[in-house]
Amino acid sequence: MASGSSSGGTQSPKRKNSKSSRATRNQPTLNGSNTSQSRSMTHANTEHTKTVPLAPPSTQEPWTLKNPIPLVLEILIIVQMFFVTLFFKTFRVFLPKSKKSVKGNVVMITGSGRGLGRELALMFAHLGAKVACVDVDQASNEETVRLIESKQPGALAKAYTVNVAVSSETAALAVKVELDLGPVDVLINNAAVIVGHTFLGAQDHTISTIININLLGHFWMIRSFLPSMMKRNSGHIVAISSISSLSGEAKLSAYSASKWGVNGMMESLREELRDHSHNKIHTTVVIPRLINTSADYMKSINSRLPVLSVETAAKATVHGILTNEVEFTIPHITYFTNILRKLFPVNISDSIKNIFYVKILLPPQEDQDNLPNMSIINRTVAAN
Repeated sequence: MASGSSSGGTQSPKRKNSKSSRATRNQPTLNGSNTSQSRSMTHANTEHTKTVPLAPPSTQEPWTLKNPIPLVLEILIIVQMFFVTLFFKTFRVFLPKSKKSVKGNVVMITGSGRGLGRELALMFAHLGAKVACVDVDQASNEETVRLIESKQPGALAKAYTVNVAVSSETAALAVKVELDLGPVDVLINNAAVIVGHTFLGAQDHTISTIININLLGHFWMIRSFLPSMMKRNSGHIVAISSISSLSGEAKLSAYSASKWGVNGMMESLREELRDHSHNKIHTTVVIPRLINTSADYMKSINSRLPVLSVETAAKATVHGILTNEVEFTIPHITYFTNILRKLFPVNISDSIKNIFYVKILLPPQEDQDNLPNMSIINRTVAAN
């Protein structure tokens, strides 16, 4: 009996452990599924998230020039078009270009709190447009509206405090402006920050915020207002770029990169709009030389050539918008001189830049956080 009891006592736990093991395998997990189901789901998810390799290059169809004969004919047509266009362009030098009217149109200008943006707001109000002033600085933006109302009695202008680097704010702005003034006819993306820095010396958030404001801000504004323009098949999108988009300067790498990006984005957008038959939405890229928008900026810039006044830059910008220019520099000759410089060998091109120099002077490290645009950068970092 003792032996039998002992035998039974040793076998019973084995059977219990076996049952317990099976029970454990089938025990529900915290998410409500049993362990075996969980393992199968994990395996399935792993299979689902595996990286699918790219197909190798096709070797069955060799790359060949498509439709060579029509291509030659198309090139000949383009050459003919060039000489015809050159003739009319030369002829138009002696005749004023026709300008469209913006009277009663809604013109939205970002960065309208100061500098070029404020001057553009005053000029378009003078032309009879309803002006939507957009800036991250509420006080200076409201001052722009007061200036419009004092200089142009009866003009309609409204101030909107928005950070263009925040997509949710630009989306809300589109709804608000349409309720207040109506659909936007001309969108002028002018808001930008310029901060000098060495390539390795800038903090990560400074670089990313410059890109966010100067480049992504254009994306968010256009994506917020383009749908309405496309519904009406009417509108004009303007990007204020910079000469830095054609010729990079030392200690302005983030700013230059953002402005090169603006040029590429606008060209791509224009091509996309051209794909739509009967498209009547215009795009314009304005590429001004350095503008004297603030005495604070001029302290940090040493330029051999004189900088543009705000009034000169604004007049040229308004003229280009009213004549539906696609892309132009201020002054116009700057575009051709930059192309010509790049045709020369590198040593000559560098020598030309040395002669017509633009140098960015950085303040002491302890004073950099007190720069005017650094407050905008810090505010944008906090908003994101």
